[in-house]
Amino acid sequence: MHISTSVTPEILWDLAHAQGIKLPTKDYFEFARSIVIENTIDYERYLRMYDLLEEIQSNPETMFRLAEQVSTHLYQQHHIDLIEIRMNPMLRSRGGKVDLDHLIVFTLQGLERATLKFPLRTGLILSMDRRFSHKQNSIIVDKAIKYRDRGVIGIDLAGPIENSFHPRDIADIVEKARQNGLGVTIHTGEATKVDEMWQVIKHLKPNRIGHGLAAVNDEKLMAHLRENNIVLETCPTSNLKTHVVHDMSEMQHNYQTLLQHQVPFTINTDGPILQNTDLPSEYELLINEGIISLAQAEKINQRARATTFIK
Repeated sequence: MHISTSVTPEILWDLAHAQGIKLPTKDYFEFARSIVIENTIDYERYLRMYDLLEEIQSNPETMFRLAEQVSTHLYQQHHIDLIEIRMNPMLRSRGGKVDLDHLIVFTLQGLERATLKFPLRTGLILSMDRRFSHKQNSIIVDKAIKYRDRGVIGIDLAGPIENSFHPRDIADIVEKARQNGLGVTIHTGEATKVDEMWQVIKHLKPNRIGHGLAAVNDEKLMAHLRENNIVLETCPTSNLKTHVVHDMSEMQHNYQTLLQHQVPFTINTDGPILQNTDLPSEYELLINEGIISLAQAEKINQRARATTFIK
């Protein structure tokens, strides 16, 4: 899940005021409503919501607090004991005014603090961005490698769709991360189509794919995912609320197709506070709608543990 969208409105409100950040509204309840998707939202507007959240989180001390509190909340509320969070440190650097190393180290220390309180295993994935230059993304990969022994477990690619971006553009730095023992997960097949998924697989060779539901439209692609054990990180509620998946009928078709073709996938929250969900609710949604059985849910959860980047 993205830490950007895993923080409660009351904490974000306090953090923004502590830093002197001017919010779009002075009404707390209006602010709280603005960062939680109750019904559905346009995909591009959904991505823009990250901008404000990341600005509030652009402080090392803030990231320490959030990493600890998010992990603690997941364990206390839902007994979740294996937690991967991801974030883009450069989007929190206020245009280079905040040091990336401080943001990363303080986040790792927050995760470590949570593990001192509870029997948790945690890991941090650093995200590149489609809007970034090769140099910017290369810096993020170098930071991931630098802190691989401190709790950074992998790299990701996220961000709005950019027509000028091509997966091959970052193939060299993704390979560098892989050679240094980091896991690779790439956002694709959510708002993008099957052709980009093929490009990602060809040039970036990911261990896992963020979302990836476009694969249900290509039997050859599903066979490749199955044969190479490339795991889809599916996010049911997120896809419904951003209209990537239009309704439960389409949701059922997608998961039945993945199951029929034995495509490995996990169930995730994406951003639990923004999506107004949690991991038990994601499983309950699919079970109650008859999309998966309890036995299948147990196997999916076991797969998540088996394919984590956390050593």
